[in-house]
Amino acid sequence: MNDKRKFYWLWAAIGLLLLLNLGTIGWILTRGRQVRAVRQNTEMVMIRRLGLTPDQRRQYQQARRQFRTTVQPHEDSLRAMRRELLGLLDQPTVSDEAIDQLVSRMERQSGQITRLRFRHWRQIRALCTPDQQERFDRLIGRLTQAMQRQRPGNQPDRLRSPF
Repeated sequence: MNDKRKFYWLWAAIGLLLLLNLGTIGWILTRGRQVRAVRQNTEMVMIRRLGLTPDQRRQYQQARRQFRTTVQPHEDSLRAMRRELLGLLDQPTVSDEAIDQLVSRMERQSGQITRLRFRHWRQIRALCTPDQQERFDRLIGRLTQAMQRQRPGNQPDRLRSPF
């Protein structure tokens, strides 16, 4: 009888752990959908906050599509260079020169992405009316402040670019 009771509690504990695991997986999956929804809605947030007209909205959406198409190869290239750099970790004899060359290429690629982002935001600002440009400037200012706030794990002197 004592053994039956032990097995009962063992199975109850296993069942409880299984339910907790399923609940955790479900929470992660639904949270992932929310993150994707937020990313997809950022375009609508910008349209709504700036109060873009239908014609401006069309121009904005076209500029966003063009920007994504232009910047995607650069981001893919930068990702590949990061993987290449991390791949060098398992090689015992990697020269500092090889690492410096790869890091320099990564910096140039990152700079190119920053230039493309700046041009994109300048293009978006140019399609706005003067009143909308003021709202755009405030929105970018808030974005810049949010990106520059110190977050756990970041060095305090590290600045992030909104572009």
